[in-house]
Amino acid sequence: MPESADSALDPSAAQQSAGQPAAPGPLALLIAERLAASDLDEDAKAVLLTAFQDDGPVRGRMPGAYLQSVTVSGFRGIGRTARLPLTPGPGLTLVTGRNGSGKSSFAEATEIALTGDNARWRGRSDIWRRSWRNLHHGQEPQIAVELRIDGDPESATVLRTWHGDDVADSAAELDRPGHDPVPLPDLGWQEDLATYRPFLSYSELGQVIGGRPSEMYDAVASILGLEQLAAADKRLRDLAREYDAPAKEAKAELPALLALLENTDDPRARAARSALDGRRPDLAQAAELAAGTGAADESLLFDLRRRSTLTGPDTEAVATAVARLRETIAAAEDLRGTSAEDALQRAELLARALAHHRAHPDLGTCPVCGGAARLDEDWALEAAEQERLLRAEAEQALTARRELHSAGQAVRDLAVPPPGWLPPEIAAAWDDWLRCRTVSDPAALASVAENAARTAADAARVTRQEASARLADQDDAWRDAARALAAWLDKAHAAERAIPRLARVKAAQKWLKAAHDEIRAERMRPIAEDAQRIWSNLRQQSNVALGPVRLGGSGTQRKVALDVTVDDIDAPALGVMSQGELHSLALSLFLPRTFLPENPFRFLVIDDPVQSMDPAKVDGLARVLALLAEHRQVVVFTHDTRLPQALKYLRLPATVLTVDRREHSAVRVRSGDDPVKQALYDAKALAKTRDLPGDVVARVLPGLCRTALEAAFLEPARRRLLGTGLPHAEIEQRIAKAHKLTELASLALYGETDRVGETMTDLTRAYGQQATDHIRWCNRGSHEAVPVDDAEEIIRRTADLAKAVRSL
Repeated sequence: MPESADSALDPSAAQQSAGQPAAPGPLALLIAERLAASDLDEDAKAVLLTAFQDDGPVRGRMPGAYLQSVTVSGFRGIGRTARLPLTPGPGLTLVTGRNGSGKSSFAEATEIALTGDNARWRGRSDIWRRSWRNLHHGQEPQIAVELRIDGDPESATVLRTWHGDDVADSAAELDRPGHDPVPLPDLGWQEDLATYRPFLSYSELGQVIGGRPSEMYDAVASILGLEQLAAADKRLRDLAREYDAPAKEAKAELPALLALLENTDDPRARAARSALDGRRPDLAQAAELAAGTGAADESLLFDLRRRSTLTGPDTEAVATAVARLRETIAAAEDLRGTSAEDALQRAELLARALAHHRAHPDLGTCPVCGGAARLDEDWALEAAEQERLLRAEAEQALTARRELHSAGQAVRDLAVPPPGWLPPEIAAAWDDWLRCRTVSDPAALASVAENAARTAADAARVTRQEASARLADQDDAWRDAARALAAWLDKAHAAERAIPRLARVKAAQKWLKAAHDEIRAERMRPIAEDAQRIWSNLRQQSNVALGPVRLGGSGTQRKVALDVTVDDIDAPALGVMSQGELHSLALSLFLPRTFLPENPFRFLVIDDPVQSMDPAKVDGLARVLALLAEHRQVVVFTHDTRLPQALKYLRLPATVLTVDRREHSAVRVRSGDDPVKQALYDAKALAKTRDLPGDVVARVLPGLCRTALEAAFLEPARRRLLGTGLPHAEIEQRIAKAHKLTELASLALYGETDRVGETMTDLTRAYGQQATDHIRWCNRGSHEAVPVDDAEEIIRRTADLAKAVRSL
């Protein structure tokens, strides 16, 4: 493996390239910063920034998540319920089994549970979509995908169920601790599932390379955040078409309009044609002619047009208002002479007396009878209280008065002045209607308003009808020409108004094209470099070298440019590479997006990537997957035995699960080689090796035993930290800081690395002094040769302790 292999799948490696950040930042902010430093016109800048505004709904971001299990029943090759257990965290899990065992059903179930679709079925015949149910399972099929989400102390579950025969007839919801179940589409994860798609099947590997160039470009561009650039460019193109459309339409329609004016026997038509003929049409003169103000005889037409739109009073509204007024008059009359009315009059009399008393407090005589005054302060207090009581009693009369006033005002408000150009022959009728505004007596207003309004409305209607009839008698030919001219002028004026706007849009387009190419190259660079690093591991003995990977072209000509050489000679990639090499190249392009910081998926599911690969490439794939698994959870499904064999003889850590299928689609998942078992297996193989020098055993065996115990302690450590709700990234940082086996044990027991003393005491109490002595022996043996008295006993002791601590 090349020396740089470790950085090939390091998420921080991309950030080292040319000082450029690997992750796309907020694109609109980047554009704004570039615009601020540019000399682009301010109006063009505003147009460009507007094009970057997202006018769609705010989408949800999927939180960081690992897979914990997939439980399937009645789907594809799985009948009764079967569960695929997974360890939520970085690591490689290999799911093996013969063809037809049901292993790919788990992969497809995971994909369809989260996305509602399956890429393997796209473009296939209907039989693929009709045969998704398991024939041996009579219950409704369902899939449950258990996730460990950043910050959640417990696992969440995506449950997809079906209630029909169509594979699309399904519904899914997320049940997350501390939250109510939510339908999966409502979470807004669809864009992340499309952009950072964590699934890849054998068929998709071929599609990545074998699809149309534009599809391959879009797949790569989406993970770079360039879809915003494409969306902004499309908005600008749409805007340019919108602003350019009136000019194009006006130019295309002008010859027909000139021909119509030429064939119209009217001086106005000839004047209009003269105004429009030539390189610079006189739109102002043509507009005057079209509006009827460009010729002497147009004044009459203008007046007729105004008259034809004249509307009189709204008689229905007036009738309704008058009816209300009459009702309020009747209600007021009913109260006249009642105790309420009397109370109101007395209250008003007392109010006037009180006002007079306050104005003349020293008056010695009564202002009404002239007798000796007793209007002192005591009287004033008593009178004020009596006024309050009387007014409360009179409230009904006051309400009736207010309603009467409001109803009268509503009638008066309907009598609005006519337009200033009102024909004199109907002015008298309208004046009668307007005089209603000055009638204060409600009864008089009710008796005259309705008739006055009807008279004015009838006069306006007659005027309108007469004007419309006279307009209809005018020259039909000129009217048709004038209408055509007015319609064309609308487009011509719109084209004039659009000229500066179109210029700004074109300037913005020109600037964006240059910025697009620069940003695209900057953001593609780390992805391309990662692709080259991965290819360098996958190519193994291939004489095909992959140079820079670039995004090129635009519009329908967009493509991914692959710089491929064969024995240092340039060659077209798709023409010279074998199927295995093409699949390896597809992996090289697909895998880098796994490490983008924006990618919320901490897991990657790959189905059957080994097909068409020769043994050397399988070795390279094993190395790439192992490196990938240092930072992500990688789940690989394969029936090819070469991949697990390569992992084993290359001593690369992996958990192996085996899937087998029995009668009636009963699928069973059993453990294969996990890291603990693999280390113990290697230790046993070492112990059984004949004629192996003792010093080799003394140096190698402790390290293998320590590896087994590290893997064993790692499981409860990760479980404990996940249970605290820590983000996965922080959990991995804590695990990485546990350099010693005793620190890892402390992390497993307490979630901290600095409680080694307590940890060893607790382990001694739980498993005896021999257990902690064995841990110290493994620690010491990883740094120096230690005596090995009985290798088999040491391995047994390691296995017993590993089994015990895994259940902590």
